[in-house]
Amino acid sequence: MGQVIGIDIGGTNLRLGCVSADGQLEHFERKSSAPMLKEGAVDVLRGEIGDYMERHFLNGCIDAVSVGVPSAVSKDKSFVYSTPNLKGLENIDLGHLLEEKLGIRVFVDRDVNYLLCHDIKKYNLDPERDKTILGMYLGTGFGNAIYVNGRFHAGKNGVAGELGHIPFFHLKETCPCGNVGCVELRCSGAHLQRIRNQYYPDTEIGDIFTKHGDEPAILEFVEGLAYPISTEVTILDPDYVVMGGGVMIMKDFPMEYLIEQVKKRTRHPYPSENLEFIFPEHTQTSGVAGGGLAAFDAMKRRR
Repeated sequence: MGQVIGIDIGGTNLRLGCVSADGQLEHFERKSSAPMLKEGAVDVLRGEIGDYMERHFLNGCIDAVSVGVPSAVSKDKSFVYSTPNLKGLENIDLGHLLEEKLGIRVFVDRDVNYLLCHDIKKYNLDPERDKTILGMYLGTGFGNAIYVNGRFHAGKNGVAGELGHIPFFHLKETCPCGNVGCVELRCSGAHLQRIRNQYYPDTEIGDIFTKHGDEPAILEFVEGLAYPISTEVTILDPDYVVMGGGVMIMKDFPMEYLIEQVKKRTRHPYPSENLEFIFPEHTQTSGVAGGGLAAFDAMKRRR
């Protein structure tokens, strides 16, 4: 195999890189994802990929393009169903459209699947491809990925793993996804910002755990995170639980307290007493590298 262009599109940044089969990354670039918010985003993205290949003399060297989006994606890894932060790519058959325009195989998937793929490879979590591994990535929202026996669990429609959008009992607020009472309304960086605005307006968000980590509002926030995590852990009895994302790596985030709360609410004695947590170190390139590695895995399976 040759190389894959990995692309990680978030609400703020678009990241690109050229990934080899062993996970080596070259020609990493980062730019604004603002054009993905507007009509014509597919053509803009095609142009970005074409220009990138020209700049780095990659024409004829690329086996596939792998695009990670913060969205629900179809089972065939092509259609983007819902992506509130990237309106220009919403309800679009992104994979097939890009394939037609580029003449290269294109894979599209949830960005959290690519993050977990990166972490599994980096930490060699599944050399025999027989493990169950859960990814819990707390950023602006609540990202979740489910990996079982060498594959990411997609479900009938391709949208499995939306842990941030299961309902919290008695919560009546409407989520940006359109449903009422979603976990993400309480378990997210967005909610942490609301807590900061309400209780600690004079504290920078980056200092909120350092200055207020033992106060009721913050402890309640952390306890709330344990409910969806312990629910999925109890159902799937994983070999590893990968805990990451921008909120969990904030300074003085009370990870030990969160783990204590997760174990407290998980089924006893097992899996509670035999949980193994992984705390990955992510960089701007993690999603790009993971997307490339996931594409290589998909191409191997399709041979």
